[in-house]
This record gives sequence, C-alpha cells and structure tokens, in this order.
Amino acid sequence: MEAAPTFDHAIHRVRSWTDQEYGLNLSAFMDEQPALFGFLLNLSEEFEDDEHDQLVRSALLLREGFRLAALRVTPITNLIIEDVTTGVVEAFEKLEEKEVEIDLDAVVALSRSPYVFAEVRNFLHQELRKGIPDTQLQKHNLMIVIDILIGCFEEALEIPDGPKAS
Repeated sequence: MEAAPTFDHAIHRVRSWTDQEYGLNLSAFMDEQPALFGFLLNLSEEFEDDEHDQLVRSALLLREGFRLAALRVTPITNLIIEDVTTGVVEAFEKLEEKEVEIDLDAVVALSRSPYVFAEVRNFLHQELRKGIPDTQLQKHNLMIVIDILIGCFEEALEIPDGPKAS
C-alpha cells in the first residue's frame, strides 16, 4: 500500500521542521486554504492553546501528506467545511446514541478514512504535551475536528479527468 510510507514520511517531515520552516508552511497553508484556516481559528476558544496548536499542526500534516502523495487539493470552501462538518457530527451523534461510552475502535471505523484518521490521531496524541485529554468531551471534540479536517482535504481533491467509462 503506497499511502502508508507517504504518511509516515509526512509525519517525519512535519516533526523535523525548524520554527522557520513551520512558519513558512503555515503561511503557505493560510494562503492556500483561507477558509479552512479561518475554521481552525474560530475553534481557538474551544480548546486549550496546546490542543489548538496541534490541531493546526495536524492540518499542516494532512497538507504535507497529500502533497507527498502528489494529490492536488483545491481551495477548501466554506460549503465543503459545512457539508463535511454536518456529516461528521451526524455520524458521531449516531454512534453516541448506540454506545454509552465511545470507544476508539468505533470512532476509527466510523471516520471517513480510518488509516489516515488513526495516523493523525496518533500524531496528535504524541505531539500534545499531556497527550490527548482523558475527559471524554474534549477527546471527542478533538476527534471530530480531525475527521472534519480529513474530510475537507478529501472533498477538495482535484480529480484529473481520466478515461471515460463506456
């Protein structure tokens, strides 16, 4: 499977960035994806500073992963963000109705891209100074945002015109 090494490589690249490289990549991300950056900025009040910083790093990780896989992501619109958010929140709500306590395997299986979701979640857990918070609500909200970010990138993929099916 080609996706696994590319994503591992993206994680390594993001972790090895100097402060200057991080700043340049953040600036490029803000220019390329202003609506998605605005969405993340609006979440700053919902999370502790460290958590919010790592959500932004997770978005940069996704950007790097798609870039290394040579997948072009078009600008993510507010409509894409709204549609993906609605879909993810509804899926999580259905899961909550079924289960008293949400278990990680169910969340991973529910996510739009289980492999990428698990990798970004692990990255986030390792990068957060205290790990992913134990409080169910906060952990749950972080996972929802991660799935939304993945969905936004996927929905904005540029699909080249391939051969027409007959």
